[in-house]
Parts: sequence; C-alpha cells; structure tokens
Amino acid sequence: MKATSKFHSYKLSFIFVGFLLVFVAILFSLAKWQFVDKDEFIALANERYREIKIPAVRGSILAKDETTLTFSEPRFDFYVWKSELEDAENKGKQSREEFIRKVSEVLQLTEEELTEKLDSEQLWIKLGDRIIVDQRDQLLALKSDKSGDELEGLRFEYVNSRSYPEGSLASHVLGFYGYNDFGEPVGVGGIEQFWDRSLRPIEGVSNSEVDSFGNSIFLGDNTNETEAKPGMTLVTTIDKQLQAILEKKIQDGYTDYQPKSITGIIMDPKTGAIMAMTNFPNFNPNTYYDEEDGNIFGNKAITTPYEIGSVAKVFTVAAALDLKKIEFDEVILPNGHRGCEVITPNASPNANCNDSRIQCICTYDKKPVNQPINVIDAMVTSDNVAFRNIGGKLSSEEFHDYLERFGVGKISGVDLTGESTGVLPDADKWEYADNAVYSYGHGYQMTPLQAIAGISVIANEGKRMQPYVVDRVLNTDGTSKTFESKELMQVVDEKVADTTAQLMRAVYKKSLSETRYQDLSEYNIGMKSGTALVPYRDKPGYSSEINATYVGFDNSPSKKFIMLIKIEEPQVGDLSFYNARMLWLDTFIAIKDYLAIPKDSNN
Repeated sequence: MKATSKFHSYKLSFIFVGFLLVFVAILFSLAKWQFVDKDEFIALANERYREIKIPAVRGSILAKDETTLTFSEPRFDFYVWKSELEDAENKGKQSREEFIRKVSEVLQLTEEELTEKLDSEQLWIKLGDRIIVDQRDQLLALKSDKSGDELEGLRFEYVNSRSYPEGSLASHVLGFYGYNDFGEPVGVGGIEQFWDRSLRPIEGVSNSEVDSFGNSIFLGDNTNETEAKPGMTLVTTIDKQLQAILEKKIQDGYTDYQPKSITGIIMDPKTGAIMAMTNFPNFNPNTYYDEEDGNIFGNKAITTPYEIGSVAKVFTVAAALDLKKIEFDEVILPNGHRGCEVITPNASPNANCNDSRIQCICTYDKKPVNQPINVIDAMVTSDNVAFRNIGGKLSSEEFHDYLERFGVGKISGVDLTGESTGVLPDADKWEYADNAVYSYGHGYQMTPLQAIAGISVIANEGKRMQPYVVDRVLNTDGTSKTFESKELMQVVDEKVADTTAQLMRAVYKKSLSETRYQDLSEYNIGMKSGTALVPYRDKPGYSSEINATYVGFDNSPSKKFIMLIKIEEPQVGDLSFYNARMLWLDTFIAIKDYLAIPKDSNN
C-alpha cells in the first residue's frame, strides 16, 4: 500500500513538473515574442497589410490667356535592389547579361554605361532619373528569356517633375520648384513659393489586407482609400506677349547701358494687375541648379528698395496741391536761384556752399536760374531747389503722412514672395535736412513695385490699388475663385491727380528731343524721371554710381498701362535722361500698338 502510494506521489510530482516546465516554456515564448521577436512579427503582419501611395501632380500656373507658364507631370526615379537582382540570378530566373541588354535599350544607355552603374557596391543603385511613365511601363513589361516572368530587382519612386515651357520668361515672377533646407520639394520664390500651399497636390493612399500570395482580400470593410487630388491651377495677370516684348527690350538695354541690373514693370493702373514684370539678368527655372550666383533668384522689383530720386517729386507736388499749399501755376521762386541753396539752420546771410560746414541743396548742374520759377517749370526742369521750397511748405507730419499714403515704407501687398517694406523714418525722427532731401526723392527708399504703385495713383483718379499677379484659382472640382482688384485708399483728390498728370505730361513732351521720338508726341503720356546717387553700404555718404528710373503712363481716358524702367548703376550715361529715358521710350514704341494706346485727339 505504501509502495503504491509512493508511486502515485512520484507520478503526480512528475506531472506537476511537466506542467510547470510547459508553463515556463510558454512564458518564455511569450516573452520572447513580445520583446525579442517583436519587429519580426510586425514585419510579418505588415506583409499582410498593403499601403499604396497614389501620386498626384502639382498645380499649373497659366498666363492671362490661359496658356501654360509651368506645369507638372508624373515622373519616376528608377532603382535596382541589388540583393534581389543577385538572388534572381543565383536561382537561374534571369541573367545579368539580358538584364543589362533589355534595360539599357529602354533607358537609351549603352550597355557599358549600365554595367558601370551595376558594378557599384551600393545596395540601392539609381539607374534612371525622372523617367517618363511610358519608360516605366516598358521596364515593368520586360520579361526574362529563361523564366518568362517579369525581370526582378526593379524599383520605382514617384517624383513630381516641374516644367517651364517658356524657359526664362517671367522667371522672377514664377520662381521655381526646388528644395528647402530639409531636402523637401517646395516652391522657391515668386508665385511658386507664395502660392505653394494651393499648388501642392494631395497624395492619395490605398490600404488593403492581402493573403500570403499578395492578393487583396475583399472580405468586409478592409479596404480604405484616400483620393489623390492635384494642386490648384492659377491663372495669372501676366500677358505672355507683353512679357516677351518687355524682356527683349530690357535685355537690349542691358547690352547698351552695361548696368548691374535692369528692372521693368508694366501694370494696369486702374486695377493693380501686373501685366509684365522682369529683371535682367534672369534665369531658367528648368535648370536653376546650374546658376552659380544665388543672388540672381531675387526679384529686384520687390526685394530691393532704393532712393528713387526725382520720380518722387510727383509725391511732393501732389501732396502740396492736395493740402492747397500751392497752386498749379504758382510762382515758387520769383527771383530764380543761384544753383544752390543753403539749408543749414541759422546760417549767416553770407554763408557759402563751398564751405564744408554748410549744408546746401543744388540742382544737378549747379547753374543759376535768373528768371521766376513756377510749379510747371520746377516739374519740367526737375529743379531740386524749387522742390526744396515746395517741400518746405509741408510740416514733417504732413509730408510723412502723404508719403505713407503713396505707399512709401509699406509693402504693396503683392502676392509674390520676398517683398521689402522699404525705408521711411517716423516723422518725429526727421532731421532739419530731411524735409528738403525727401522733397526730391532722396533719403527714403522704396522698391520699384512700390514706386510704380505710388505713381499709378496719379493715373487712377487719386486712388492707390494693391498690385497682384494671380487673377483666378481653378479648383480640382471645377469651381473657381476670381480675385477682385482692391482699392487701398483715396490718396489725393481726383482733381489733384488730374493736375499732377498735366504736369507729368509737360515732362513727357520735353523728353522727346530726338528725331526718332518726335511722333510719340501724338500720345497723351504722363512721365517723370529720377536720377539718384547710390549710397555707400558701409559708411555714410554717396558713391559716384547712379540708379536711373523712368515712370510713365497712358494719360488718355482709357488709362491702359503704367510702366517703370529702373537701371541699376549704368556705365553709359550719367543721368537717367541718357539711359532710362531712351529705354522707356524704345519699349513704349514696341508695346503701344499691341496695347492699342490711343493717340491724343487734342494734340
């Protein structure tokens, strides 16, 4: 009995130990699966779950006539996974020779070139850059002579290829599609950057569960798909033909006057729509990466403020007229002047402008004028001394207020990336000479676009409009949004704007001195020039270089355009009269018939 009891006791102990060992083994396996083999099981699970990205293209940018300025199309970077390629070869599914022969034919490479790439020690080897869809499909259809199956080892990565079919046309307006500091594709500069979020596509995703053979399992609601959506299409205000004409004339001017750069803008003064905008030198956004100087990408029309010189006399005279400080034909200097005028406070009556301690305002040639000077004379001859006296009729606060109203020291609000505010000190920081030098456009700074937007006030019944380049946005669902022109403010009275335009008309008449320009007197154009010395960047004072500017507009009732030409540091001509004036007039000759500018019936 005792022996039997002892046997049963051993038996139960054996069973208990067995169960204990099994339990420990299970715990060990669970722990191993949970902590050691976790990644492997996740990978196995993921093999049963397929996520397919559905590509979409970036939105297009169109000219005013809806012809294409830039578009995107699907492309693919083509790689080979070397381990998979070698595995297929080792298993006798395909040979290296046939792989090279067939793939090189599709890629239009020599077999030697492809062999050299495959000899790389890298596991992922890039064989094709941005190949088209047709090439990808041809590669996917290649079959092995041995097995009859598709060639193995091929991998494709979708990329968005951006094309600019007009090359460098409007390059500074468009920008380009490049990469940010993190290597992510983004719009850089111009419309591409400002409107990047609207242009970006929404990539689609398809998720589904698959069996061990990779086939989708269509049981229940196990498939989830997000639709791919292309980016929005932008219709701009850019007139492609007008843009081409402007760029050609600007490039010619670059050859003729040998400057650092030239900027040209043509705008509709009634709406603020930018019809054409260019800088030279420019670049080709298709090959932006070939440019060695990154400064070439900056749109100087909006990024680079400068002293616009006598162009700003338009602001001074309009402000004085609007405040009723002067009359249209008022005599400013009854006795003329000596070519220079002392502005140092409390200077003695015998102060001499040759004395370095005395601050003076002078005309460009410092020649005396021995006859009365009225407002019209001051404008036509661009007389600094006369304008110093006009500006002196305004308080610093009044003058500052009107400069701000014309847009000085404020961004214009244009829908392009990189706009500068310019420079206009607060009125309480003006020194005794500021009111004088500001009266003829020195001391403060504004960009070419701010300048043309300010002068357009005179062409548009005293109203300042916000410049813009995108007119409509076309959504992927077929709807669209049109942007209305935006009036920012009534700067001066309509009659004041008309009076100032008459003064600018007189300036235009004087500018047609050469025989080849005589016929242009038949047009009603308002114009003003500006020549300004370039200030030093690292010390006070001015260099001997100049910036030359001409702005003019159609002063007929149709008011079809306003155009600005700015030449940065020209090496030919020491005044804007000898470079920017001629380039403006030559460009006007090239565009007047295209824009159907009417002749002056009262001429």
